Amino acid sequence: MKKEQALLCELTDAGFRNCSRQHFIRFTLPQTFRQLIEAGISDDYSMGYGSINGFRASVASSFYWYDLAAETTTSLKLHPFCYMDANSFYEQNQTPEKAFGEMLHYFNIIKSVNGSMITIWHNTFLGTHRRFAGWQEVYKKFIHHIYYEIPCVNAQIDNEGMDKRHFPH
Repeated sequence: MKKEQALLCELTDAGFRNCSRQHFIRFTLPQTFRQLIEAGISDDYSMGYGSINGFRASVASSFYWYDLAAETTTSLKLHPFCYMDANSFYEQNQTPEKAFGEMLHYFNIIKSVNGSMITIWHNTFLGTHRRFAGWQEVYKKFIHHIYYEIPCVNAQIDNEGMDKRHFPH
């Protein structure tokens, strides 16, 4: 992993952020987290379910991983996700509109506890293949909804200086 990290740093102008996101098939506890720490990774975005949407870590906020076997706190900060497009499509057999309702449901829960909503979207769902018709539109609809209809999100985006062109009226 350290060799891959060094190569990535060498090949990119942006440098390497010490972040990780593992595919759920390749994710094994506690080994994956220990390997990430050894490689100098400080933040991981892999904590979530691979077959259903929800809160695998039971929280909507980042936290530091505690290694139970070693009885020690670690420097690895976990950022759990609660929604993945593939879970809605393949596992839960949802339509784009049903998935939109589910995303709003999670958003409202997360907002009520002042958490962070992290979602995972695959490029295939945001593309133009007819198999995924409606998914790109529901993603845009969700972003539009939380930006224009939720004042606290609108203010946060304004404060962070995000480009307004990404949120057309």
